[in-house]
Amino acid sequence: MVQKITKIVHSNRQVLKNMTWLTVLQFANYLIPLLIIPYIVRILGTDVFGKVSYAQNIIFYLTIIINYGFEYSATQEIAIHKDDHQKVRSIFWTVIRFKSLLLIATFAVLGLLAFTFEKVENDRMLYFYAALINVGFVMFPSWFFQGIEKMSKITLFNFAIKLLGLVLIFIFICKRTDYPYYLLILSLSYILVGASAIVYVIVNYNLYPTFKNEKKVVIKGFPIFINNFFSNIYTAIGLTMLGFFVSEHELGIYSGAYRIIMAALMISSYPINVALFPYISRKFNESLEEGLSFYIKSFKIVGIFAFISSLFIFVFSELIVNILLGTNFAESVYVLRILSLLPFLVMIASMLTVQGMYGLQLQRYAPYIGILVFIFSFIANYFLINNIGIYGAAWGYVLAEVLEIVFVFLLLFHRLKKRKVVL
Repeated sequence: MVQKITKIVHSNRQVLKNMTWLTVLQFANYLIPLLIIPYIVRILGTDVFGKVSYAQNIIFYLTIIINYGFEYSATQEIAIHKDDHQKVRSIFWTVIRFKSLLLIATFAVLGLLAFTFEKVENDRMLYFYAALINVGFVMFPSWFFQGIEKMSKITLFNFAIKLLGLVLIFIFICKRTDYPYYLLILSLSYILVGASAIVYVIVNYNLYPTFKNEKKVVIKGFPIFINNFFSNIYTAIGLTMLGFFVSEHELGIYSGAYRIIMAALMISSYPINVALFPYISRKFNESLEEGLSFYIKSFKIVGIFAFISSLFIFVFSELIVNILLGTNFAESVYVLRILSLLPFLVMIASMLTVQGMYGLQLQRYAPYIGILVFIFSFIANYFLINNIGIYGAAWGYVLAEVLEIVFVFLLLFHRLKKRKVVL
């Protein structure tokens, strides 16, 4: 048994190494901001915290547009062509240019919202500070590092700068009226990470600008973008719709639990997703049988880990809320218990969608699934929020994930059955 485990670890050491570094990266990206929450919620209070969280929620939609589908299409293309320097160079600058154009478009959309959407109009600077985070997302080439399967150095950069952001928040955010600067500091930390990362990549990998375009990476990313757009919307639509039905205090209560579960999801599911994806993509590209063998083994391990993660959050939800949010957020415990189903559901959905559907290059079906799940989520959230408020938003998110799992499983089962392969 020991020899078998040793052999598995040795044969997959690069995947495990990347997964470890990606976990550290997610600790920097999500755990450090989560550690800020016990301080920030006590300074801002539930209502102002709800206002800030709602601003981040709106800007999240713009972030989806900027990310396009490159976290998978560009990652996959670089993973496949990583030994072809000129190809990698042209892919790199195609992505940077395209994301820059999308950034300009999103700021135009924000400008329009500043004069048409009451919540944005009433606090324009808050939303502008929140939107600056997207500048960092344009510059930070996480997709490049995932594609070449090297995350260690950039993770250390990221971690150091996030710690700086943590210190600055403790220094400068001292009273309720400081709330816009909380988001400004978070955004500036991402910009600093992005600037450091892009300079590091250009210099160390000799990726100096080229005007050659790789249209394939943009075209390939479009169906993934459509799926991501709608699937990410259904993760955030509950909080967005709550803004039209409940008070800022209730928004704060829901946001507290939502923030905890999102941090848990990013720390647990994201490293697994991006570490496995380039490896599985190559495996499927080389041999369907070998790819499926590795995929099924990975699925079983991830499933067990996902179940344990959900169980842990459910059992310790009251303790987690008391430590991170305090007694003023006691109602968040019940929301968190509903959302505790998500680590299991999201990791299973990601294994089916990202590793299975995208790995097998079936992304052309992604938009249809994304749109169907979004429509269901929108309708479900509307009726559930109308009847049970913030708990309805939590159940709407859970039910949408279940539906995605069912749709993608049926698709994979059907496609593999056609090839006379059983999943």
